[in-house]
Amino acid sequence: MDPHHSARTLLPFALVLTLLPLLATAQGETGGSRLDSGQCPPNTEATLVYSPFKPYFTWYHGDRQKCWVVADCLFEAAGESRKQQFAATALVMGLIPLTLKDIAWPERRLIYVTKRLNWVVEVLVLALGLVPLETGRRSETRGRSRENNMIAKKAWALSRGAIIGVIAVMWLGLVAAYAGLTFMEVYSKRSALGCPFPLFVPVWYVIALIPASIHAVFASLRRRRHNKRLERLQHVDPCAPVAKNGFRVPVPTEEDLERKRKIISAVQGADEDWPVQMAWGVYYIAGTLVFTSVMAVTVVELVCWVGLGFAVTGCSKVLAFFLCLVFERTGEGDCGDED
Repeated sequence: MDPHHSARTLLPFALVLTLLPLLATAQGETGGSRLDSGQCPPNTEATLVYSPFKPYFTWYHGDRQKCWVVADCLFEAAGESRKQQFAATALVMGLIPLTLKDIAWPERRLIYVTKRLNWVVEVLVLALGLVPLETGRRSETRGRSRENNMIAKKAWALSRGAIIGVIAVMWLGLVAAYAGLTFMEVYSKRSALGCPFPLFVPVWYVIALIPASIHAVFASLRRRRHNKRLERLQHVDPCAPVAKNGFRVPVPTEEDLERKRKIISAVQGADEDWPVQMAWGVYYIAGTLVFTSVMAVTVVELVCWVGLGFAVTGCSKVLAFFLCLVFERTGEGDCGDED
């Protein structure tokens, strides 16, 4: 037999034998079989599968990338029933941003203001979840704000100093709620989007300033276009009716205005141009992705996530309401309400 032919025949087998250990190591490092390769913590089934509020550094220290190892080991060791529980809690987690921040507040999104807010304040109010709507008259602002709203009825009787005090308290409450969300993410199994970075959820809440800024800009452009249209209409026909609240020309009926308010209240940015609706849509899709990506959420952790979601939303809505109210004349009687 030709020795050169034998060497060529054995060469592929030698290469395969050489690469097998490397392939096995790579499989373990990427999570193919961490349990079999000995990368997991000892007694994984007993200590890791059900371990609420225990992050990766409970078992490993000094290497943030070990969070992937802990997550992989947990899912490898978990039984099918436990995996079903994780899938169910992930589904509920994905509903938190849509339900608690948006859908759960029908007819409560609008906040009536007498005059247009400062642009920065308007952006902050929009980011916190309310939509300011100008009325032009203090009496109408006060009346609409107090309709079926116990907080507004009490708030309009407060002095400016008391309102500023409430704003400070709500701000501290919101910061505490954000800190709670940060704590929850740090002491969870982290997000599958990037577990070494444990701030996806708080950052998502803060990023609301971006779609809110887009919303405020396009709302300003819409008001400017409407004012120019009114000027042209008045120039052509001085006797032509003037639209109220910037909705339609000629003046709409009260039923039309009420329907418009309900649409605005139900969907954030519903009365604005498509970039505003697109911005809020992308924002809420990102929120669903972020919350769903938190890995291996247990039932007790889910309860804490939902509770913190309520706290953030409640503090945000109340803070936005009082931010608008601080620019109104409150603490006075009904005299002079027509100003």
